[in-house]
Amino acid sequence: MSSISPLIPKFFKLRFVKITIPFLFAIIFCSLIMPAFNAFGLQGTGCSSSLTSVIDANYQGPIVVDAYWTEQGQSVANGTQSNPTKKEIGPGEGPSVLAVILENRGSQTLGSITGYLNIPSGFAPTGESRIPQLLAQGSPAIRNSPTGQAQNNPALASYYGTVGSGGTFALYFNVNVLKNAKVGTFGATLVANYYIVNQVGQCASALLDVPFVLPGKVILDATSTPEVAPQRNDPLVITIENKGSADATGVVATITNLGTSKGGSSGGSSGSVVISSSSTQVVNLGPNTFNLGTIPANSKTQIQTTVYPSSAAGGSTQNVSIQINYENAWGKAASTVLNTGLVISPNPPESLSLSYLGNTTTPVITAGNLDDLNFAVANNSTDPMTDAIISLVPQSTSVSIVGPSTWTILNLQSGDRQVLSTKVFAATTLINTPTSFTLTANYVTKGTSQTNSMTLGTFVVGNIKLQLYSLSVNSAGSPSLSGNLLNQGSTTGLYTTIDLARSPLLTAIREARLANSTNNDTGNQLSSQSAQAAPGGFQGQGGQGGGFQGQGGQGGGFQGQGGQRQSRNMATQQFIGDLTPDSPIPFSIPVNGLGLLHPGMYQVAFRVTYADDLKNFHNVIINGTVNIPSTQSFTGQQSVSIFDQIPIPMVLGVGIAIAAGIAVLIRKKKSANQKLKMMTQSSTDIVSIFDAPLKKEHES
Repeated sequence: MSSISPLIPKFFKLRFVKITIPFLFAIIFCSLIMPAFNAFGLQGTGCSSSLTSVIDANYQGPIVVDAYWTEQGQSVANGTQSNPTKKEIGPGEGPSVLAVILENRGSQTLGSITGYLNIPSGFAPTGESRIPQLLAQGSPAIRNSPTGQAQNNPALASYYGTVGSGGTFALYFNVNVLKNAKVGTFGATLVANYYIVNQVGQCASALLDVPFVLPGKVILDATSTPEVAPQRNDPLVITIENKGSADATGVVATITNLGTSKGGSSGGSSGSVVISSSSTQVVNLGPNTFNLGTIPANSKTQIQTTVYPSSAAGGSTQNVSIQINYENAWGKAASTVLNTGLVISPNPPESLSLSYLGNTTTPVITAGNLDDLNFAVANNSTDPMTDAIISLVPQSTSVSIVGPSTWTILNLQSGDRQVLSTKVFAATTLINTPTSFTLTANYVTKGTSQTNSMTLGTFVVGNIKLQLYSLSVNSAGSPSLSGNLLNQGSTTGLYTTIDLARSPLLTAIREARLANSTNNDTGNQLSSQSAQAAPGGFQGQGGQGGGFQGQGGQGGGFQGQGGQRQSRNMATQQFIGDLTPDSPIPFSIPVNGLGLLHPGMYQVAFRVTYADDLKNFHNVIINGTVNIPSTQSFTGQQSVSIFDQIPIPMVLGVGIAIAAGIAVLIRKKKSANQKLKMMTQSSTDIVSIFDAPLKKEHES
């Protein structure tokens, strides 16, 4: 060998080592993992042993301990899995997880457990149970299951760990809970394939009964009374409804700290309903504890108490948190927190209304006078009002309340109304200045003290008091009524005018003018004819009632036209400006026709128009008495004829002009008639016709 070994190339030795050693490791590795491949169903035929369907004392495989709905599986440590939490599942829940808890009853360690669960009507497999390749790896024993549904529509779950003797584990089946599923317990079977560790190729199958339960689900909701009123004891009704498919049992309702802040302790205990307000504006006046017992599925129950919202809560919403402790469909203690709202209706209108009574919306006070100020107090609510104290306070020290300023009303029923009156005085320093009063009412309604107030704005003005002095007739020139107008008030009358108003004096003048209207009309007609005859002369036309309105004509002449009765010649409006206090202003109003009156005392009225400090216009009638003197004092102006208003020399000149004009007209008319007569004679030539008058005139 020593002689041959040198002949063996060195690389053949290295190749032998590199190939042989990995091959040996591969053989060892395959011998170790082959049972594991068989455990995962990768042998093709899988478990070929018969299906064990009778569980007795000699049975050494896994058994079903419990089955319930839960979340997806939890971690496993040392072959033992902690029990998952039971979950409520109701119809129509959709994809869910059913945990089947098994225990290894045998003395051998089990591994690679695969379960095939037949599911009842109303459920469908989902998740990995819908993968055909995984279902095809099942043991032939599954095809021998007495339940045909398991062969056609099984749910698949696997556990890949090992379970020692007495250990428990869970198989998690993905199941779709359909809407047509029913709450209750159903018969279901599970085919479990498992391997015994350290026994290569020994796979066993067992047919196990599973307590398949759809427990239903508790779904709670809460609603409260639609609305409660502030400042009143109102019932608070809270309805708790179970909208789920399982009964809620062991419910006890406890109202704690209603009206405290949201962060306060509830003070509730297990199995109770705890209600707490989000603010301190609602107080609970009723019971606090209610034993509700069981709230069946699709049913409701109510709890009722009495609450008192404060006035500050009026028109707001209050959050009410409801914590519900109960026992769920699995009989386990559960709790949930619901939120609902409590609506507080707005505060009603003020029980006591205050209003000003007057001709205007706001009062106007006359400085220097005692003015009345009236108010109305009314109860506009449906609740009685008691112990009302009303007080009136001026906001200016220059205004004083001369009458009562405080009133007390012991009882004012709904709809009642009372009028309060007083007198106020404003100093003249406040003229043309605004001021105000504050009317305050304190009263009790629904056991609560209330306050209502009103600010009444007002304006202080001065008074204007007119008086006539020294009324007389001025007979110089055109007759007129003269006098003095005095303002005895405290402020100035603006834009003042004065005019005659209806009175016995105007009535007497009208009657006198009517009596002389015939003469006036005749005189006016003669004047009109004379004006036509003399160019540049006088032309007049009488009007009704002897009225006169003049306008100058051509050539310095005069053209007149009469007006209606009581025209502006009888009474003319006169503007006299501002009437300052204590300063008389003279006036003189021309009155045509005063000379027609008989001497004596006559009643006369004047219409005075002025504006106050607020630019509001007022009309005042002032009466007086005037003495009409004898007619001789009017310097011959006894008639209102147009000739009485023209100087005598002018009248004579006008008369001469009228006479000359009439003579010329008559002569021209006579000459024209003669020419016409001569033209009608056939034996006379045209020359003789025109010469005859000239000849006759020459002869004469």
